Amino acid sequence: MLKTLICFVPFAVCLFWFAAFAACYRKSDAAKRSLTWFLATCVVLYFNHGLFFTVGIPQNTECVWAFCSLSVYPLYFIYICALVGRPLKAWHKLLLLLPAALVAAAMLLTDGPGPEIARKVISIIQIPCVCYFGFRRLQAFDAKLADIYADTEEHSTGEIKGLLLAFFLISVLSIVASVLGRQFFAETDWPYLVTAALPFSVLLYVLGFIGFVRPLTSLQDEAQGVMGNGAWGTEEGLGTKIEALMSEEHLFLMKGLKIDDVASRTGSCRTYISNYINQTHGCSFSDYINRQRIAYAKTLMQRDAGAKMLSVAMDSGFSSEQSFYRNFQKFEGIKPAQWQKRQSESRGQIP
Repeated sequence: MLKTLICFVPFAVCLFWFAAFAACYRKSDAAKRSLTWFLATCVVLYFNHGLFFTVGIPQNTECVWAFCSLSVYPLYFIYICALVGRPLKAWHKLLLLLPAALVAAAMLLTDGPGPEIARKVISIIQIPCVCYFGFRRLQAFDAKLADIYADTEEHSTGEIKGLLLAFFLISVLSIVASVLGRQFFAETDWPYLVTAALPFSVLLYVLGFIGFVRPLTSLQDEAQGVMGNGAWGTEEGLGTKIEALMSEEHLFLMKGLKIDDVASRTGSCRTYISNYINQTHGCSFSDYINRQRIAYAKTLMQRDAGAKMLSVAMDSGFSSEQSFYRNFQKFEGIKPAQWQKRQSESRGQIP
């Protein structure tokens, strides 16, 4: 009885989130709609899984299971592309799903082992490819965000990348299961439950939760801004203007600073500003601003050895204490308290 219940847990999780996404499908953006189709495919896939490991499924439905099992990873990649504002064209989507359709058709029309072997090989190729190229898309998006925002924490896709990494690690188990075949697990009691049903249930629940609560529309709006850099203004004297804004007016202390704010103050466009910073300072806009914030924070800490880190972070333009710590560690290689202690010791003081 317990085995039967656990076998259907992935199905129940997918069905729950599919119902939630389907209820607001018409009002959803491209990313949430893509995730809805992914969850719908998972519902069918894991329902078949549950039946197979409990009462069994008819031979003529094997093609449905094969199509779904080879479609879920391409559909997740389609979701990632939509998430970062670069949705795939219809024919690209069809091309990604073509191997699943061909294997399913082969299973329906032939009785030999060839289609099942093809399914295993394609599955082994699919999983690392989707994870690799999906991660690259997310990294490229975050890199472009760093050229738009000084504070990237609220805009990055960190949790999506973490989820993708978890997807890859758990999928290693899926590859093993794919090579061994479902019949291997059907002849045992707990290996399937431990290596597939429960881990994937947790992963699918977290995926559905993040996809449902995340403000995807704002992320896609950011993507449109990232991809649609304008070309107005002039480069003449731009470097001098930017450096004056930072050194004289301390514009880097502005919370939530964006490259558009610098553009409006210099009468140029963000493309020129980004190019100037990248070529002159060899870093992104975010790193350029946060380096100056850290330098300013060090000055504050030297003036007042007993200053609270939260006050230093806020006075230096950071949006949070966590952002201050992360950037201080990134540029100085040590924590703020350690740096402060070294400064005290160098002056012969005991902190």
